[in-house]
Amino acid sequence: MKKMILAAVGVMLAATPALAEHKLLVTDVLDPKQVEAQAKFEHTYLSGSLSNPSGTTSVRATESLYSVGVGLLPGLEMTAFIPYVFNEREKAQFTGFDPEVDKKDGFGDFALEAKYRLLGGEHEPFTVVAGLDLKFDTAGNKNGDAGTGTTDFAPFIAASANLGHHTIPYAIYQATLRNHDTRDTHTISLGLEKELNETFTLDGRFDANFNTSDDTVTANERYVFELASYIQVAHNLYVLPAAAYIKESDSTLKATNTKIGSVDGYRVGASLYYLY
Repeated sequence: MKKMILAAVGVMLAATPALAEHKLLVTDVLDPKQVEAQAKFEHTYLSGSLSNPSGTTSVRATESLYSVGVGLLPGLEMTAFIPYVFNEREKAQFTGFDPEVDKKDGFGDFALEAKYRLLGGEHEPFTVVAGLDLKFDTAGNKNGDAGTGTTDFAPFIAASANLGHHTIPYAIYQATLRNHDTRDTHTISLGLEKELNETFTLDGRFDANFNTSDDTVTANERYVFELASYIQVAHNLYVLPAAAYIKESDSTLKATNTKIGSVDGYRVGASLYYLY
C-alpha cells in the first residue's frame, strides 16, 4: 500500500505546472513530431493628423491569428498561419468634407514559416536560428477584403543568450519584401524574456520597423513597445496577455501631397498556446 501511495504521489507531481514546457521564445525550435497551436486575439487603435488639406485619420481593428507548428527534423520546424479580421475600419476626416471610411473583414492571407536552428539549443549559452516567412496573396485586396494584395518574402535571423537565472535577451532582424512595387519593411527587434516563477514569465520587446517608399507614399518608421507575459494555466497550456504602444513617424501621400503626421496608438490582446 505504501508503494502504491508513493507511486500515485509521483504521478501527481509529474503533472504539476512546474514541469510544463513551451516553445514561445523566437529561438526555440520544436523537436521532431512536436506540435504547437496558438490562437491570438488583438484590438488595435491608431490615430493621426492630416495636413494639406487638414484633418484626422484613425484605424480601429479587431482581428485574430491562428497558427499550427510542427517539428519536422532535428532543428527544423514549419508553421502555418491564417488571420481572421472581425472588424477593421480606417477613417479619414478632412475639414469641411464627409469622412472617407474603408472597411475590411473576413479571412486574411495564408502564410507559412520555416525555421532552422543554426547554433546552440534551449540549454546552451547562445542560440541562433534562421527562417523564412512566406505570405501568399490568398484573400485579395478589393474593397472589404482582408488581404494585403501582395505576396511577401520575409527572411529573418534571430539570436538569444542564456544569462542564467531564467534571463534570456534576444534580437531579431527581418526583411519583408513585397511584390507589385509595394514598399518593403526592415525590422530590428530587441527583447528580454524573464521567468519570475514556475508559472509566470515576462517578455518585453521593442520593434523598429523601417518602411521604404513606393509610388504612393514616402518612407517612414513605426516603433512598437510591447510587454507580454506567459501564464501557465494547465500542463503545457498558456495564456499570453500583451499590451503595446505604437508610434509612427510622418509620411506623405505622393499623389495628393497629403502629410500624415503624429500617428500613435495602442494594441492589446491575448493568446492561447498549447504544446503537444
